[in-house]
Amino acid sequence: MKKIISKTIKIISDKMPPSVDFIENEIKKAGLEPIRWAIVDIKNKELTLSVSALK
Repeated sequence: MKKIISKTIKIISDKMPPSVDFIENEIKKAGLEPIRWAIVDIKNKELTLSVSALK
């Protein structure tokens, strides 16, 4: 059974603004199935995301 979790993750993007597909693929690479997400911080090429996802 999958659980809904909230997590903060960091990703690197060379392209600004990054596409939705890019962000969701990066979340999936982290082993999460995204439900919703938001960019909460950007420093240089590093984005901090607040993610609600199935795990």
